[in-house]
Amino acid sequence: MSLKTENWKTFYLKDLYTIKMGNKFDKNKMTDEEPQVNFVSRVSYNNGVDGKVDFVENVIPYRAGLLTVALGGSYLGSCFVQEEPFYTGQNVAVMEAKAKEMTHSINLFISSLVRYESKIKYYAFGRELNTHINRDFNIKLPILYKEDETPFIDETHKYSEEGYVPDWNYIENYMMSLHYKSLTTKNKANQNAKLDIQNWKDFKISRTRQQAGLFEIENCKCGNAGNLEDGTDINYIGAKKTDNGVMRSVSLEPELVTKGHGIIFICDGEGSCGYTNYIESDFIGSTTISIGYDDALTKSNALFLVTVLDLDKYKYSHGRKYRVHIDEIIVKLPILHNEDGTPFTDETHKYSEEGFVPDWKFMENYIKSLPYGDKLEDVV
Repeated sequence: MSLKTENWKTFYLKDLYTIKMGNKFDKNKMTDEEPQVNFVSRVSYNNGVDGKVDFVENVIPYRAGLLTVALGGSYLGSCFVQEEPFYTGQNVAVMEAKAKEMTHSINLFISSLVRYESKIKYYAFGRELNTHINRDFNIKLPILYKEDETPFIDETHKYSEEGYVPDWNYIENYMMSLHYKSLTTKNKANQNAKLDIQNWKDFKISRTRQQAGLFEIENCKCGNAGNLEDGTDINYIGAKKTDNGVMRSVSLEPELVTKGHGIIFICDGEGSCGYTNYIESDFIGSTTISIGYDDALTKSNALFLVTVLDLDKYKYSHGRKYRVHIDEIIVKLPILHNEDGTPFTDETHKYSEEGFVPDWKFMENYIKSLPYGDKLEDVV
């Protein structure tokens, strides 16, 4: 069942939903001694849920089934249908469908459109949603038609000034037509090896002629994304953590392409500077990011590295530029050992001045041992 969007019509969110500002709680000031209520904040993962907190006296949680929207920050427009009762943090709106026809599936459909429109109309231009969500934020939806194939017009103008009515049945049927298979894993929780970080050693990120390090670092090449034409050839990756850095799909510009299968370092950009991502395929990258390569890198051990590297992101929360310091950055990692338990040392000193070698296989196996880690397919 395909989507023919050319005949869709514009609808304002305020006509489809009752929109209210959320609780505006500060999660850092809430207790979690007996956490039972989901806390939704401005994050783009885990359905927007940033953990669980205790019930707040005299504050009834929002019910399950409502939509939440992040109104600002790096994850502006992150929109989810909440599966359980919840509280919210600051700058999160809560939306309740006005029509009984708007089922859970329809709300999921609309939440995807909200995320998409937020990226192209607001995030890309530094605008926040606070003043727009309840005023002029709009999406396009398929509409009802009469038997003579002219649009059905509702005289009450319930959903739009023009009287168009969303085709709820079409949207519902589309969502039901999507094929998916529940993700399963053979791995059990807590079966993975323990992380003995006491014995990890320091490694510099950047490998240069003057110093040993983990990666050969290259800068990406696109200085003006506005000159790229929209297309389906290759992804354009910019300075953002979410969506693995993908900003949009563009037409191929061979001279701007950067080879994939490396770890990108977000070297500039408000909110994302200091974060890293693993990029599997070739891409066109903004000049605000760099990428690191090494022959020992696999998808699994790269995910381990990204997680460890991102723990130091806080160092770049004060306007410091990552690229200026990339040759100085140090990360602790597990190392290879000899059979007698002593550290293995590499005479070429490729990775460290002391000759320590990262235990790439341990990192790979650790990730693969986590729940759903058995679903990863490694790049070699």
